[in-house]
Amino acid sequence: MSILKTYLFRLLLRAYAVAAVALGGLLWLLAMLNGLEEGVGNAGDLLLLALSALQGVPEGLIDLLPVITVLATAAAMSGLQARSELTILRASGLSIWRLTSIVLVPGILVALLGLAALQWVTPMIQQGPERMMGASLGENGLWHPWHGLWVRQGDEFLNVQSLHLGRIPTDINLYRFDEDGALREHIQANEALVMSDGAWRMEGVTQRRFDDQGSRRLEQLPVFTWDAFLTARQLELLLSPPASLALSDLWQYVDGLKQRQQESAEFEMILWRRLALPLACIGMVLAAMATSAVPLKSRAASVRVVGALTLGLGFQLLAELTSYTGLVLGLPVIPVALAPPLLLLMVTWWLLHKAR
Repeated sequence: MSILKTYLFRLLLRAYAVAAVALGGLLWLLAMLNGLEEGVGNAGDLLLLALSALQGVPEGLIDLLPVITVLATAAAMSGLQARSELTILRASGLSIWRLTSIVLVPGILVALLGLAALQWVTPMIQQGPERMMGASLGENGLWHPWHGLWVRQGDEFLNVQSLHLGRIPTDINLYRFDEDGALREHIQANEALVMSDGAWRMEGVTQRRFDDQGSRRLEQLPVFTWDAFLTARQLELLLSPPASLALSDLWQYVDGLKQRQQESAEFEMILWRRLALPLACIGMVLAAMATSAVPLKSRAASVRVVGALTLGLGFQLLAELTSYTGLVLGLPVIPVALAPPLLLLMVTWWLLHKAR
């Protein structure tokens, strides 16, 4: 049995690698074409565009893990069927359930590795090339690890020392000067929440105002709203998209939004859909095994692969549609996020039970 497991594991891992490389290349090419539509100035910009397109591939592959799982499992099992090896295994007394338990191991392992990558790998990948793209656009002074963010617009200077969870500006200083260059106002805040319209909702604010005689007036404010002058591109570089946050950071970010009674459904949906990846991958393995249990002619192996790809993409579309519908209707996030993989599990379990 150990020899059989080793053989199946090698076959499946090879199929996973081929599926990941194929889909990763497609994702990179689509990102490159999308960037080329906006135009590039020289070879350097083209290289930066290629790096920027490459940085989104790991995250895209993780989101497509159910598709990769069903495609790799169906391809491996179809190969066994085409070489009559699956028939020999079944004839030797190996049940479809026992075979499924062996095939499930790589699927679960890949799903757990995907969650680990979301926690530790993709957040680091997202930081580097994006800063390089900002530099190519003349925004290389936007952020510095020693003195944070410094941006000027007219007579206003903004300094942000750090970003909590990659998205929440903290240790904020806003300076306002008059036409003669004299400091008129200094606003210091502990942190700020960037609203959808670009305004900053600062909390823990200390406001200092200075007059011509040099005297100042100090005022403590619990909340202060500032109409930020940052451009859309600067905000994009300043704030990491929620999908690029580590899972633990995304969890804390959602919890912080709930404590502030802010809208958190969109971010919570991303979090729970990613936590449900192992369930979706298990369902995809069961679906591939259910179709493999049905004997087909060796020449029909490609039919299984096409069917598996259709099933995987169909599940992705169903999950996306369910998520958007739940957000629009204001439905509870956790049941909406878990409904597609749980439904997939139940249906594929029933199909595998009927096919055995």
